[in-house]
Amino acid sequence: MPGPLGDATRRRLTEAAATRLADDGYEVAQPETRAEPPAVATRGDATALAVEPLTPDDATATVIASRLAHALSRDRRAYFVVDDDATAERVRSLLADPPLLVAERDGRREFHAGPDRIPVAGGGYACVRFEGLGEPTFAWRETDTPVGPVPAGPGIDPAAVDDAGRPVVPRLVCEVDGRVVAVLAGVESLREPPAQAFPYAYSRHPDDKRFRVRRGADGAVVESASGFAPMRAAGYVPIPMPIVPEHVLGPAFAPDRDSDTEAAATDLDDAWDLIRVDAVEGS
Repeated sequence: MPGPLGDATRRRLTEAAATRLADDGYEVAQPETRAEPPAVATRGDATALAVEPLTPDDATATVIASRLAHALSRDRRAYFVVDDDATAERVRSLLADPPLLVAERDGRREFHAGPDRIPVAGGGYACVRFEGLGEPTFAWRETDTPVGPVPAGPGIDPAAVDDAGRPVVPRLVCEVDGRVVAVLAGVESLREPPAQAFPYAYSRHPDDKRFRVRRGADGAVVESASGFAPMRAAGYVPIPMPIVPEHVLGPAFAPDRDSDTEAAATDLDDAWDLIRVDAVEGS
């Protein structure tokens, strides 16, 4: 909910939450900077609460992960505030079963696509050619196939298998509208993936400032465009970085693939709370 209407809703939700917290004995401060949440509540030695108001448009994996990461980085608990049941349910579904994932099965995860681009080794960002109508749908998931060497980041052994013949490093697959366009050796390969892992990569030339699109397989230039819009009109679309919980929240939230425990999920449960306020509360 962009614009003044969304801002007014966030202010109302913040005030309603601040009133509740003050009634519960918290001291509530409202920082005058957008680098902080609109309110921070403290009480004795208890973990500080970062008040995070959410409109329906805010209830996305990108926003939730970002605000939760901000709270954790400052040793706070995220205190999400909504005023309708649908938004509350959306937030709960994003943060639980499985947390910040689309799905998880047999230790293999399916990720939400985020807003960030994927920088490739040697410079530039991964992209794909898409000639369909509208915007493409990207999906990222872990799987056990193909077995054997696949593109990998530095220091990652893509060929290692366990006693059952299962890859030690899960394959990370990117699909566009159901079509596989890239395979990497695990999520850690996203930190510095080789350009050849993706169909194309683009970068802005330092001299003429034009975008050059290069084929991942051999680095050949296949398109030159004066800007992002012309590049998109030519059919080249950046591939979004998946939201990987341990990359966003920290290594403590990485899955323990050698254990059946759910410690990471439990730790995440302890990192946030959610309240629903009345639509007129705080007004």
